[in-house]
Amino acid sequence: MVILLILAVLCCSLLQVTTVEITCYECTDNPDGTHTYDSLCGSYHYQGHTENRNGSDTCGIQIFDNGHIYRFIAGNIFYDGECYYDGSNTACFCKGVLCNTDSFCAQCGYPRPTPGTTEATTTTVTTTPAPPTTDATTTMTTTSDPVHGVKCFSCVGCFNVEEGTTPVVEDGFTSCMTTVYWQDRSQVIRGGSYQEHPDGECIGNTEQFSCWCSTDLCNADAMDM
Repeated sequence: MVILLILAVLCCSLLQVTTVEITCYECTDNPDGTHTYDSLCGSYHYQGHTENRNGSDTCGIQIFDNGHIYRFIAGNIFYDGECYYDGSNTACFCKGVLCNTDSFCAQCGYPRPTPGTTEATTTTVTTTPAPPTTDATTTMTTTSDPVHGVKCFSCVGCFNVEEGTTPVVEDGFTSCMTTVYWQDRSQVIRGGSYQEHPDGECIGNTEQFSCWCSTDLCNADAMDM
């Protein structure tokens, strides 16, 4: 009986030690009503609305091509300092309390556009002109470019990659990523990652499941869950 009591105390202690709670800034300067609105959310040194959650240790910031900002609590599948571009926004992740401020994803080379514009980022997606005798479109979709890294399909809500889905090439992509959300498996995100991952690595938590691969356009397949 004494042994069982000791084991119970140890288990409770371990649970207390392993419980993770994170506090992150949570806001957007986009007044569309989808998240907590704060007109100052786009400030570089934002120190406004916060949220906390048990079971996560990661904060995030998304910078959309139209200039709007979204700061949020992220899942635990991302590395500290990881960034990727998914075709409509650049997302960066950090581990630590209130770490998702004082940053516009500068480590990704992402220049924040002026809010309210639809001007696409031109400095992060660069193509090398092909020789006159080479079809530039064919080169873009079938060959690797060592200067830009791997090419990845980039789309949101795309359970399957359809014909005509545009691949994205960006400086520093070392792997391609596919993420599925458990609550709505049609919400599949495909994109590139700046963090090096082993080919075939998959990580999941209670909210989402992500897999990485390291060859051109390898994130086209549907994920078997």
